[in-house]
Amino acid sequence: MTDFFSKMNDEYAQKHFPDGSIFGSALKTVKRRSIGGFVCFGLFLAAALCGLVWGIGRTLQFVADGQEDMLSVGIVICGFFGVVILVCLFILFFLLKGSRQKREDYIANSAKHSKLPVSEIEAFERQALASDCYILKLTAGLDRVLSNATNKDGLLTRDYIYLADPAQTVIRVDSLKACCFSDYTYYMDTGKYHKKIHCLAICLIGANGVSVLSDTTEEAGRALIALLKQRNSAIDTNGGQVVPENAFDSYKNRVLQM
Repeated sequence: MTDFFSKMNDEYAQKHFPDGSIFGSALKTVKRRSIGGFVCFGLFLAAALCGLVWGIGRTLQFVADGQEDMLSVGIVICGFFGVVILVCLFILFFLLKGSRQKREDYIANSAKHSKLPVSEIEAFERQALASDCYILKLTAGLDRVLSNATNKDGLLTRDYIYLADPAQTVIRVDSLKACCFSDYTYYMDTGKYHKKIHCLAICLIGANGVSVLSDTTEEAGRALIALLKQRNSAIDTNGGQVVPENAFDSYKNRVLQM
């Protein structure tokens, strides 16, 4: 179990939460990603603007040369670059909006997604930096590198569990209805065909209907299930079996009615 979970310590806290806030650290991570997004889409926007200017110039040249049959081509070119510009502006707007959020906004958003009062989210954050908090290392290798979580590790405090999903979901351990394996899929374009990729995730379902998924290895997932069962023996584990992607909703409804 020590391969997957360790206790919170000063070195880890200073490295990952230097300002003493889980949500403050998540905010900084999002802001760093936003800077990359600004650069990327800013370049796209600049290129699209250049393309639009070029397209307008070509269209005016068609008009000057009396090439009326080419006008439709010029309009299509201008329309294409116009759409790209609008998409870039739309994305940049939301990146800017996200970069202006504060720690308090993240706590409020977490409370909303978790269906918990803000006071409980703040209690979780205080407990997360205590020495009895478990650091959950559920992924390894490429899965860990490619994870979109705001923090690569989850946290299990005295009363709460947090898997660092983008929605910053927090669930009370004593209200957990299920902790089990779940399957999800995505398609990878290999150039010749689309390959369906199956991924293993650990799924948590709270009594208030909140659910969260996190990528996991089988070994780490089984260790987490065992650890949570020690604290809440009523948790359903689906017999240790993987819930298929197309059966998740029915499984969730079933455990919530138990």
